[in-house]
Amino acid sequence: MKENPDRVDYRESADITEVHASVQREKPEPSAEVTPMPLWLTAICAGAMVWAGTYFGVFHGGLSANVYNEFESSPAVLFPQPAKAGAKSGAAEAPQSLAQLGKAVYGQCVACHQPNGLGVAGQFPHLAKSEYVNGGEKRLIAILLKGAQGPMTVDGKPFNGAMPTWEVQLSPKKIAAVASYIRKEWGNTGGEISEAKVLAAKKEFATQTAPWTEAELLKIPADANFPDEGGGAAPTAGAAPAAAPTAGTPDLMAEGKKNYMAICIACHQPTGLGLPGVFPTLAKTEYVTGDPKRFAAMILKGVAGPITVDGKIYNNAMPAQEAMLSDTKIASILTYVRANFGNTSAAVAPEVVAEARKEHAARTAPWTEAELKAFGGAAPAAQP
Repeated sequence: MKENPDRVDYRESADITEVHASVQREKPEPSAEVTPMPLWLTAICAGAMVWAGTYFGVFHGGLSANVYNEFESSPAVLFPQPAKAGAKSGAAEAPQSLAQLGKAVYGQCVACHQPNGLGVAGQFPHLAKSEYVNGGEKRLIAILLKGAQGPMTVDGKPFNGAMPTWEVQLSPKKIAAVASYIRKEWGNTGGEISEAKVLAAKKEFATQTAPWTEAELLKIPADANFPDEGGGAAPTAGAAPAAAPTAGTPDLMAEGKKNYMAICIACHQPTGLGLPGVFPTLAKTEYVTGDPKRFAAMILKGVAGPITVDGKIYNNAMPAQEAMLSDTKIASILTYVRANFGNTSAAVAPEVVAEARKEHAARTAPWTEAELKAFGGAAPAAQP
């Protein structure tokens, strides 16, 4: 039988070049050369390297660990806000006060003393109107620097917790800032404490190695302060504070508007009309235009349960503000509300609020409608 000449000869009887020729028709001969990377892939890699370098250049943070400390790093350094129209070129912004800086530092104190400064009953003392906060500077700075331990009585209430020392963790400026902040919040009226005074306290109490006990703190005079930077004696705790706005003055009205817009606006609205069925209107109501002492008592202690205002029923709770607001702040809000939203009632002096605070000091529960209706007359016994 005659063989087909085109058939592959597996017995290798045909010339090997003929076999390779048939293979080369299907695939090219392998090459030892290096195949270049495609241009599109080269462009992607180059773009990624440029982006990575730019990102590191912007966010390197000086290769410092402080970039992870929320109290020492600020995006404003990397991303400054554009200057406002009309502002002078290169003009620096007004520096923050120590109290403003202290608000951030106080974040480390919130767990024990709470955001409202009221602490935890029996464990961590409240900071609102505490004699240790409003009193002399030496005691407060000493406690912040060295800590405190063991039982302690604050504002007549016993506490038995431990406060850690902050001398190592916080710089003198931060200690001054947080001290200044708490002396101006929650109804406190203490003055600002400078960094220089903290440095003076560190030097004075350098030999104190253990946290303070109550007995040791009481040995520090209650009105003891440090000299100011100019060398003059600082005013004592008993010195009269700066005069507060008095009733009927434009300052009290302006202060009241600011406080109302910050505290009351969410419920009672900018118009004073409240929310139907939930938060009562303040426009021409008997509670606003009536007895100012009753109005002050409502803000001090709060209101709970259904209440009828101007013939309409509302059923919600108004929180007590006595621990958060000073007499002057409450008087300013009363004055503002009584002179706006169609109201034309007289201003309320801080002394009226102080009298109401003292008269109802033992009360711990919010007012009910029945109690408010009987206010000033044969009122039912206050519910503790």
